[in-house]
Amino acid sequence: MLLALEVFADIPLARTHITDAPLLVVVWFLSAVLVAARHWTAIAAIILSSLLALVANVERLDEPSPLTICLGSGSTLVFMAALIWVVWSAVFGPGRVTHHRIQGAVVIYLSIALSFAALYEILVTLSPGAISGVAARGGYLILGRSFVYYSLATITTTRYGDMVPIAPLARSISNLEALIGQLFPATRLARIVTLELQGRPRGAAQTIDSKTPRDAGVTER
Repeated sequence: MLLALEVFADIPLARTHITDAPLLVVVWFLSAVLVAARHWTAIAAIILSSLLALVANVERLDEPSPLTICLGSGSTLVFMAALIWVVWSAVFGPGRVTHHRIQGAVVIYLSIALSFAALYEILVTLSPGAISGVAARGGYLILGRSFVYYSLATITTTRYGDMVPIAPLARSISNLEALIGQLFPATRLARIVTLELQGRPRGAAQTIDSKTPRDAGVTER
């Protein structure tokens, strides 16, 4: 829920001054630490990447440079990778299907989109003009809203046409994200169906099998 608010409300509506930095970013960070409570490696990656991203993005507000932009976006990539790893093991692990698994799958999907947004930001920083209609240098925290918008439009294969990948590398990364955006929901659905079938009691299946001979006998008569 917090991640959805961050992606669809907080980032698009956030202002450019550090004093207006949204509180949801802090709450989201604490939630990520709680999610990874039993994974010490993931917790260390989340904490270190968050601290580095905060320092880099604060420095970027006053005098943005390719170094601070790449550091901030790279830290976001590490943060998202750690979060995806932890949630992935919980969503696709053995066990019954619950609403928590569905929520976790949505978190993974949005985290993939944010990861590509950070990757696009690094690409445009190193190669200006790689994606038309977007600029890496701007007074914002964490990720530029234009990159998040472009990434969501790409992973859902919406692509309104206002932003277009120009550089060959940008096109390749965009195609990769679009492919993941198509395959992930199908793979997730197949896995959830498999888990649901495996979680059903065997008595139900045995009851169905026991009725089969009777039905066959009635047919013969």
